[in-house]
Amino acid sequence: MQLVDSTIQVQHPCPFCDISVAFPDVNMAQWCNGRREILEIATPNPDQMPEILSMARKTIAGLEEVVRYGNFVLTIRGCTCYKYPSVNAFCEDSECWVIPPIQYYGGYEIYRILSPGKAPLRRLVKQLKEIGTVRILSTRPAANLNALLSIGTIPVHFFEGLTDRQLHSLVSAFEKGLLEVPQKNRLDKVAKEEGFSRSTYGEHLRKAIHRIVQNSYPIMKLYDSGIEKPKKPSNRKVSDFSK
Repeated sequence: MQLVDSTIQVQHPCPFCDISVAFPDVNMAQWCNGRREILEIATPNPDQMPEILSMARKTIAGLEEVVRYGNFVLTIRGCTCYKYPSVNAFCEDSECWVIPPIQYYGGYEIYRILSPGKAPLRRLVKQLKEIGTVRILSTRPAANLNALLSIGTIPVHFFEGLTDRQLHSLVSAFEKGLLEVPQKNRLDKVAKEEGFSRSTYGEHLRKAIHRIVQNSYPIMKLYDSGIEKPKKPSNRKVSDFSK
């Protein structure tokens, strides 16, 4: 099967696109795992966020949770991909696959699409033109499934915000066994080998781990929201009649 890896730009009536039209300088990224949708909103102007959230609550039905950290906001709700004419639904009908996240910026939705040949992609574009405007930004052959290995899962690069020292501390900690369970090295020994005091090296390492988790948080939160939590064991004492 000859896969085609494409990027398309779409504008059509939908709650998310409407927000992007109203706030064109805002970056948004959306994922869906079939049970929960998560939308990350990032604005260069934090003072704008209350107005953005006000519109989101009016246009996006069923918001279950809103989590704010810095100038980022995550909104979480149940999946509604098929409750309005969504690009996801058209992709399924056309035998194409959406590679998340869906990006929103400047009043447009941007999708990365994998299709089994050019015919399904043309079919998808034809359907989308019936509900809005669509433009193919790029297309290239993907001779094998290696394209799937480069799928992005978060709106920012894993290393965004890391300093050179933090990144080096994380790499050296992994290479020298500090992150193994149980540890295969000592923090003070690795710190000395890397030319840092124990406290300085430890601080770089903690900040690096925090940044990696923060950059990965949206996708982790999405899947955590769809996981059935284990029930707490009962504290009631049960008599042992075997004695």
